[in-house]
Amino acid sequence: MFKKADIILAVLLLALGFGILALLQSRSGQGSMVSVTVDGAPYGTYDLAKDQVVIIDSDNGHNTMEIKGGQVRITQADCPNGDCMAFGSISYTNQMIVCLPNRVVITVKGSGGPDAIAY
Repeated sequence: MFKKADIILAVLLLALGFGILALLQSRSGQGSMVSVTVDGAPYGTYDLAKDQVVIIDSDNGHNTMEIKGGQVRITQADCPNGDCMAFGSISYTNQMIVCLPNRVVITVKGSGGPDAIAY
């Protein structure tokens, strides 16, 4: 059914995928800021080092974001499915929590500076 070359190709593709995943994980570090956008527009930027509760109210709905111990999570949302609360806490750069019905995106940012340099 499967030839030897098919199995070797599948193993190589799996190894390549895990290698890329490990590389991406090693490049993300502990975040220092949280950026919140609502409906694509900036809503606010918050320090991960300062414990606080942020109420995010918009025309789309209501979310409550909690920053505690260097991590951020959604503790309350009035969206129908509540998937954004199931994300749990995030703290590494470029991790995101998305509440699609309320159009809220929470992104962990690094300590500043460019992520890449283009020539």
